[in-house]
Amino acid sequence: MDKMPELNYQSFLADAMRDYLDYLDDLGFSIVSLACNLRRIDGFLAENNIGCMQQCDSRLWLGLLARYQGRVKGTTLRLWRNTFHGLCRYLVRQGWMPENPVEAFPIPKLEHYRPYVFSIEELRRFFDYLQRQADHFANPFTSFRFRSRYVFYHLLYACGLRVSEGVRLTTADYSADQRTLFIQPSKFHKDRLLPIGNRVACNIEHLIELRQRLFGIPPEGRVFVFLPERRSYTPDRASQYFRSTMQRLGIYRPEVTDRNCTHGTPHLHELRRAFAVHRLMRWCRENVDVDAKLPLLATYMGHGRFSDTKTYLTLTQELLREAGHRFAHSFDRLDWMPHDPEL
Repeated sequence: MDKMPELNYQSFLADAMRDYLDYLDDLGFSIVSLACNLRRIDGFLAENNIGCMQQCDSRLWLGLLARYQGRVKGTTLRLWRNTFHGLCRYLVRQGWMPENPVEAFPIPKLEHYRPYVFSIEELRRFFDYLQRQADHFANPFTSFRFRSRYVFYHLLYACGLRVSEGVRLTTADYSADQRTLFIQPSKFHKDRLLPIGNRVACNIEHLIELRQRLFGIPPEGRVFVFLPERRSYTPDRASQYFRSTMQRLGIYRPEVTDRNCTHGTPHLHELRRAFAVHRLMRWCRENVDVDAKLPLLATYMGHGRFSDTKTYLTLTQELLREAGHRFAHSFDRLDWMPHDPEL
């Protein structure tokens, strides 16, 4: 999970912000992102010498928009607005202010954003490269390093894990008898038990056996570690290496904006998106009832609402083609009028 920032707020709302976060934390909400958003708002209030709620009118918000518009995305500005709106609602309920001034703040327009979806061919190139590198080097540390990276990235894709879930995985979370992974509480404070395929299970078992045989590392603790330091993987280090490898293979591209649409870059979290899109595409090819399968996909990915899963189901040309085949197969013949020669 993300690290909790220090709550060293400086504005006149500093105490209220800390009380608000304590209130949400007691209710069981994740407050890390809210604390970061409030830190940005707190800094803006302090820098502009705003000392009372009467000054927190729409001019405050327009000043914030003028400062950051073009520097941050509309989605981020909307998150800041919603965070400040939630704080003010809390203050109204506590009787610290008569009404919520954020109601008058304009809602920033969201830009069109199209995330990157890896093709199966691109992922095959990536995984084949890691396996070739592991087989190529005679140095056991270098060879193991590539082997561990292959198992880690393949796990993220094959099981649709978040990066934070992958780096925290321990050998105790893996059951060799049941072929399952226990994912400890992460986002939304949910844990889940995932059945995994034979290839994923064999990769994990081989990695644990290999490091014990070559380096004497006992089969306990984190699954993915840097050697010889034996430090655990981190999301930042994993993302940096993933990006550099994408660049080396010619797959990486920078984020670009074209015709008022921002096209995303192939970053590490898109392995989770590729899992969802490719799973949906496979169901379409198998001609199964997709509507009945989608709740299973949401549960497997750790989502409490299907609306969260929908954000991962980006429509690709391959997925559109499969949907077209299903539609054509169902409606290309009008079987209810079989005797009409025109049909």
